[in-house]
Amino acid sequence: MSGKILVVDGLATNRIVLKVKLATAYYEVIQAANGADALSLAQRERPDLILLSAQLPDQRGSDFLTALKGRLGRETPPAIMFLTEDNSQTRLDALKGGAADILVKPVEEQVLLARLRSLLRQHQAARDMRMHLEGANEFGFSEASGRFRIPGRIGLVSGRNTATLQFQNDLRAMSQHRVMSLDPEGALSSPGPGEGPDVYLLWVSASNADEMRGLITKLRAAPHSRHRPVMVVLAPDASEQMASALDLGADDAMQDMQDMRELALRIDRQVNEMRCAESMRKHLRHSLKAAMVDPLTGLYNRRYALPYLDKLIDAAHCENRSYAVMVADLDYFKLVNDRYGHAAGDAVLNHVARILKSCLRPDDMIARIGGEEFLIVVPNSSPAAARELASHLCDTVRKCPVHTVAGAPPVTVTVSIGVMLGHPLPDGAKPNAHTLLDEADRALYRSKSIGRDTVTFGPRTAA
Repeated sequence: MSGKILVVDGLATNRIVLKVKLATAYYEVIQAANGADALSLAQRERPDLILLSAQLPDQRGSDFLTALKGRLGRETPPAIMFLTEDNSQTRLDALKGGAADILVKPVEEQVLLARLRSLLRQHQAARDMRMHLEGANEFGFSEASGRFRIPGRIGLVSGRNTATLQFQNDLRAMSQHRVMSLDPEGALSSPGPGEGPDVYLLWVSASNADEMRGLITKLRAAPHSRHRPVMVVLAPDASEQMASALDLGADDAMQDMQDMRELALRIDRQVNEMRCAESMRKHLRHSLKAAMVDPLTGLYNRRYALPYLDKLIDAAHCENRSYAVMVADLDYFKLVNDRYGHAAGDAVLNHVARILKSCLRPDDMIARIGGEEFLIVVPNSSPAAARELASHLCDTVRKCPVHTVAGAPPVTVTVSIGVMLGHPLPDGAKPNAHTLLDEADRALYRSKSIGRDTVTFGPRTAA
């Protein structure tokens, strides 16, 4: 099945006709004859989308959507509302009442199915994002704001004839968003930070339909625009392009009309949803980074370091390159905590972390993998280069004492380092990451046992 759809209509014949059409397109269809039954059914069955009449036997369709939103909150599925007459104010009221889209009967089947596919695509993408943000409501993502606060940027791609120029003027007068006129080539150019459109609005006519269809697919694929909504306004001579525009990836499409209020409302909605999605993506990136970064030192943690080492081993094996794995540990760190307190111990860890990182190349990796233990991975390193770097790390830490308590003399700290060299083995086998770490740990313990503040290499390449 392509998805579960709830059909809500007081007339059984309407429900039957829709069920036949949707079942042919492989949708699972559930039905309700009134708002009360539909509310219970939606709460129990959790449909992916709702099709409903604007007027139900027991309530208005907008009242049903308000009640449904109150019960399901963020999980409320999108709803398409059917109207019996094409009246501008009625359309606006339906959109303001919570309908994701509106269709006027009789509805062309191809357009209906394209609308379904488009809305389901967007709904599933938003739901997938929320699944990665279980604590999202702590950060203000539980509900999108009803209206945008900061005007957005609308990238309008249209021609230069009289009709399109009038459309541009009407849009600028109706919307408080900034309207940027673009040609197709400009729309595909990567903008500077904070300069690109928040929404792309394409004017499609019979003369440019092929070009605009191609532009939709390119905008959906381009890095700078793939997360930005694409809206389409169809000129009277291009009305048959609606279904194909939606299936190519447009987030919304509507026919050109004199009343610009509906277009302005749809643009507002797309701006709001884009900003909400962008905030969730930003939080997700922050959460993923936080999961891989040690909060005290800002270095990577073990969760990041071990997969990184696995990938480096694979790459080095393919390229027949050697690399170094180092484990560095602060000497007598417990005495620092006991003598000066844990705040001083944290200061020492931060200090040493900064020093170690400053001595490394951009391609080298350093992570805090224990209380006072650091893992350093050096790609493309010879034994001589690894020894020189490890010795330099010890010398630099020793020569940079750290201030821990105000008024007290700086504390000299040192590190001991164990090193293992990794490289492809003669029999073609790859070294094992955990074995390399174990060997580097053993070398570290030997550095500790012979006096600390020194470097020891493992006796052999781990296999």
